[in-house]
Amino acid sequence: MKKVAILPNYLKDESICFAKKLSDYLEKKEYDVKILGEDDSPDKDDDFAVVLGGDGTILRACKKFYGTKTPIFGINFGHMGYLTECLPDEAWEYVDKIALGEYRTEKRMMIEAEVIRDEKTIRSFVALNEATVYRAKLMKAFGMKISINGKHTETVSGDGVIIATPTGSTSYNLSAGGPLLTPTSDNVVITPIASKYFPQSSLVVSGDDTIDVKVKIDGLYENAAFASLEIDADEAFDLCDGDTVRIKRAEHEAAIIRVSDRSFYQTLRDKLSKTDFDA
Repeated sequence: MKKVAILPNYLKDESICFAKKLSDYLEKKEYDVKILGEDDSPDKDDDFAVVLGGDGTILRACKKFYGTKTPIFGINFGHMGYLTECLPDEAWEYVDKIALGEYRTEKRMMIEAEVIRDEKTIRSFVALNEATVYRAKLMKAFGMKISINGKHTETVSGDGVIIATPTGSTSYNLSAGGPLLTPTSDNVVITPIASKYFPQSSLVVSGDDTIDVKVKIDGLYENAAFASLEIDADEAFDLCDGDTVRIKRAEHEAAIIRVSDRSFYQTLRDKLSKTDFDA
């Protein structure tokens, strides 16, 4: 018997209701179905997971299922839906195709961000979209020394810097003027936020590179946690003067289920043509 996990967005009633309908539908097809609570850990032997939400829910799901190798199928209950595969009214057809094995999986690079303080790693995170070093509560620009593979590359003075995966290149990176990367490419993009001195163009590096961002806060704020590391716009960690954020490829990838033959470029065109009013 195949095992399926369903993860709804618990902030949306329609997503919760749909989870129960989908569970009943799959159980009639003799699937072993579990609806995950917000704090539930997934099983490592699920055949696939169905995530009911927008891109934010997919991002959280990729971290919840990190290291399990469980492919994720997204049904869009959000707005943009870059990572989701279909709308709710299409779900039944798509689920039937998945049951017949008529799908493929896209591997998506994830990154790990470590906070190093006094030469010790004090926190680590994984991200599907981006790790952002940002001025947060600091009321002025601050310095960031960027090194790649241990070699000093550039010093940025500004509001922050975004280190984005190919998946994340369509998110904050794009809003900050960074380039789009195809989702299965093997690169990472470094994009400054309101920088004074960094070149206007972003820097695209290999997915195997290790990027260090050392925080330098001058003046009255240097001994306080006024800057921040933000992970996928979902988690945050306070940074102090002298902290280094080290970003590198994560050990595991995310796996996204694709059923339709719609290309990334078609999806991009459709999503970017939408407004806030018809998203």
